Amino acid sequence: MALSTDDRNRRRFMRRALALLPAAGMAGALTAPERAQAGESRERSEALDMTARNNVIYWGADPTGKRDSSAAFVRAVRSSIVNSLYVPPGRYAIGQTVDLKGKNLIGPGRRRNGREKNAMLMPFHSLGDGVMFTGHGPVMRDLSFSNGDSKRRWKGTYIDSHGYNTVLENIHFSSASLAIRVREIMVNYSLVRCTFIGLSVGVQVDDEKGENSTTARFIGNEFNYSDNGIIFKKNVYGATFQDNIFEAMKGDAILAGLIYRSSFIGNWWEGRNGGESPWPCVRITNNQQFMGCFATSNTCVYGWDNVFKSDKHSGSMGGVSLDGGEVIVRNSTGNALRLTPDSLRAEADAWKPATPLVIQSSHSVHTHQTNPIVFRHSGPDGAVVFDTDPETKNKGVWDGALRFATQVDGDDKLLYDDYRVNRGRPGLIGETSLIDKKGKVRHALTGVAQFVKWRKGGDGPGCDFFARCEAVDKGQVEFSFPDGEVELRDPIITVTVEDAGILHDGIEYLSAYSGSSKYQAWKGFRVRFVDRQSGQPALPECFTLSIFHPR
Repeated sequence: MALSTDDRNRRRFMRRALALLPAAGMAGALTAPERAQAGESRERSEALDMTARNNVIYWGADPTGKRDSSAAFVRAVRSSIVNSLYVPPGRYAIGQTVDLKGKNLIGPGRRRNGREKNAMLMPFHSLGDGVMFTGHGPVMRDLSFSNGDSKRRWKGTYIDSHGYNTVLENIHFSSASLAIRVREIMVNYSLVRCTFIGLSVGVQVDDEKGENSTTARFIGNEFNYSDNGIIFKKNVYGATFQDNIFEAMKGDAILAGLIYRSSFIGNWWEGRNGGESPWPCVRITNNQQFMGCFATSNTCVYGWDNVFKSDKHSGSMGGVSLDGGEVIVRNSTGNALRLTPDSLRAEADAWKPATPLVIQSSHSVHTHQTNPIVFRHSGPDGAVVFDTDPETKNKGVWDGALRFATQVDGDDKLLYDDYRVNRGRPGLIGETSLIDKKGKVRHALTGVAQFVKWRKGGDGPGCDFFARCEAVDKGQVEFSFPDGEVELRDPIITVTVEDAGILHDGIEYLSAYSGSSKYQAWKGFRVRFVDRQSGQPALPECFTLSIFHPR
């Protein structure tokens, strides 16, 4: 009776295993050393048999690619002793969708030269435009997927991938409509050192449940001569895109509805293979573009627009971007602003309604360092200046208003927080809008207080805001301006004493002529202190004061 292919394969593996046993073990009684040696041989035989059973050839796969091997893959999956399917070098035709049922699929690795040593998985004609593999385990690696014809794209999908806790590493995909499809979302998903060549789409995340993909990692991958790279149908949160290459692409390299709290580090975009140019290296379909993202060392050349470095991009970007020695901070607001040490300019172009606030720090050509911007009051006029390089200090004076978009009311209109310089008075004054549970828009006062730290024997930070900031009597410190220069009306003052033996004993306001009988004005105030035990006037060594002017 003729043996089936499976039986012949099993007998071949058993003969190899039996050949490892010593001849004495087959003849009869064994001595103790011989029994020990025979036991070790049996263990090696069992290990060999286990390894053999993981090999898809054991289950009848054809490494020449001439016959459909999908049935052999299915038999291996159904085996209770197989945890990971090993695909040795060769070409394997897959003619029906193989559900791996949570088992890993691992190849021998990929070689640039001697591709016959790779494990190539190809669609067989009976597969049509379907899916090659689905239901894989936590790991797939060291494989190649191709239709065998670089001039023709197979219209099917190589992997219908599981989106949770998955690692795909060192896999080559070429010449197909779609390499990887994730129907749900990505959570703790890693795509590492994979190549995508000649595809309509490299990776597509459908997000069928309407949630956000989180903690997805794309590291060291290469997308060449493909229409699109990584496509998220919905939003991405907490993702990492690092050291990826997007070259000679026609459409989008990275596309999503919204990307926030994600990192873009050391990626490279080069060349367009048709399609519109220049094209944003990362494109967002929602009105708000980026939120809380970080980007550094990204390069865009020959047809790609670096949306991280430029303040003119396709939408709104929020977060911090460090690129080319410049720090750019963006947030959603009514107008786009760029602040530099020497000037402030407002830019308006064809951006979308929620355009960004852009704050960029100074860059020193002498030290080759980028300095952060610090807003502070520098004098009695209440001007806000930049802390910058010595050669540009006090040149970049900002005097205007900031407007931040906060939320949308019931009529889909943006609400804003407005801040402006409180001319001649301490602090920044502002107004915020909010919606209560009944949908009514309410307005509240907000702002930034002026901070002062007074020290006995010398002025502290913030004291130079006032024309007079000194002890004028025992237990009293005066903060005031000359008559007619500044008028304070109902300021909110908070005093904190750092000396445990001294108590704050109240504030005395100094009247000023207001020019109006409708309100009372002051040119300053005195802060009183007493000794905790005796109750007599006494000065502390140090105290802090914050003053906010609500008008």
